[in-house]
Amino acid sequence: MSSSYQGLNVETMNQNVRKAEYAVRGAVVAKAAEMNKRIAEGDKTVPFKHTIPCNIGNPQVVGQKPITYYRQVAAICTYPALMESSEFPEDVKAAAKYYLDGSNGVGTGGYTMSPGLPCIRKQVADYIQRRDGYPCDTEKLFLTTGASEGIKRVIDMVIAKPGVDGILLPCPQYPLYSCALTMNGGRYDYYYLKEENGWSVSQEELKRSYDRAISEGINLKAIAVINPGNPCGSVLSQEDIRGIITFAREHNLLIMADEVYQENIYTERKFFSFKKILRDLQKEDPAKFDVVQLVSFHSTSKGLLGECGQRGGYMELVGFDEPTLAQFNKVAASCLSSNTLGQIFVGLMCTPPPEDGPSYPLFKKERQYIYDGLHRRAEAITKEFNNIEGMSCQRVQGAMYAFVKIDLPEKATEAAEARGFASADVMYCLDLVEQTGIVCVPGNGFKEVEGTNHFRITILPPDDMMKEMIGKLAEFQKNFLAKYH
Repeated sequence: MSSSYQGLNVETMNQNVRKAEYAVRGAVVAKAAEMNKRIAEGDKTVPFKHTIPCNIGNPQVVGQKPITYYRQVAAICTYPALMESSEFPEDVKAAAKYYLDGSNGVGTGGYTMSPGLPCIRKQVADYIQRRDGYPCDTEKLFLTTGASEGIKRVIDMVIAKPGVDGILLPCPQYPLYSCALTMNGGRYDYYYLKEENGWSVSQEELKRSYDRAISEGINLKAIAVINPGNPCGSVLSQEDIRGIITFAREHNLLIMADEVYQENIYTERKFFSFKKILRDLQKEDPAKFDVVQLVSFHSTSKGLLGECGQRGGYMELVGFDEPTLAQFNKVAASCLSSNTLGQIFVGLMCTPPPEDGPSYPLFKKERQYIYDGLHRRAEAITKEFNNIEGMSCQRVQGAMYAFVKIDLPEKATEAAEARGFASADVMYCLDLVEQTGIVCVPGNGFKEVEGTNHFRITILPPDDMMKEMIGKLAEFQKNFLAKYH
């Protein structure tokens, strides 16, 4: 059938969708899928036996085991007849009963209230209060199908005038933001993180980026912050956060705080939420900071859970009036409700088993094992990549990634241009997966300082796979530099 007879094709569709890019699942991943297919078909010309997926924060795909307590509670919620089984500890049954009672006995099979089950929002509020030392209002909490859905909702509400309204994004950034903004016609500009200073944020750069965006005709309405950082693996200091909040106040910007990696901290640097620091500032100077608006996001996909497939998340709203909150409720209602099982995992994330209960020893052991592995690999990646010629890597302080700088010869840049690639690091990563099976993401997909090249790689693969990956990457780098010397 001719496409001219079709109501929807690539020419007639929303062109913003065509323009949008999401590098984490881009050309390198497509090439990896092709290589996996060839391996499965018995193609002996493939120079490796398996790929090593280091492109995305998807822990269980590379072998992280689910935490027993969470899965046991979820199992009973999904099939309540298991409540009668002697295989499940009493604290597991008590937790499952809490969720079953909170859903009027329906469990995971029914829609919930649009903002989420009240019993789970109560658990989230309690968690936030324990974390920050400040109260949390359950009416300002919305459970979402992953943090991504919450972020997209806020972006949709912020962009009132497509082509004009925009958001300041960190650079390097997580491409969800630029992708979502492009799709709905929003604009964006970048504030650049200082790589040589551990990917920190400077007030001078914030001001410079704001002035540049305004000069380009962007009506800036919000600033997005990812802490701990993706793709950089950085953790903001209290001073950094205070500076960002002060900057947002001075320029009347909503703060979007993406805090999904808040449990993933591997150094002496501590995590501080934007909510806590904002409340501290409001105590110090209420007249100045009481008007600041903040939306913070969290997810079950990261941390030590790694339950990406459950699609659980929440967002907390601070500083919004009742009419605006009503609009957030309306948007939530248009989606009916978020995934019910995902909501339960959010509640579990926020509510560990009681320390005197039968499940706690195994729960603590499993979490510690996961954390120790992440911490060990974060340190190893930092050390090993800094020992490879032509590579440098800032210390991985948090999150699940390293953003590795690669100093490539001019001939590599020329070759990339000749092959039609947007940057040399795109060519580098495509050659890397084709020759070694290592799947990572080109720095170009996260944006980077012009003239630099990077790749993002996860710290998730188990130790043996990580050792194999580092060895292969070092050899590839040696050969790549020799080829383009």
